[in-house]
Amino acid sequence: MPLPPHATTPAPRRMPLRHKLMLALACEILLVGFRQADRGPARAGILIESPVLPHHAIA
Repeated sequence: MPLPPHATTPAPRRMPLRHKLMLALACEILLVGFRQADRGPARAGILIESPVLPHHAIA
């Protein structure tokens, strides 16, 4: 049985330009993050050099 003319599926809506730009920006951030992570992991922490003089202390 064919569908009545008023029950046809609506045309697909287009994605707004604003959403396309946000999607492109998110992809770029993801790619740049992967590229920077490839350089090597950064060690977390604080580098403290030992003092040259033995009577100086780091508090």
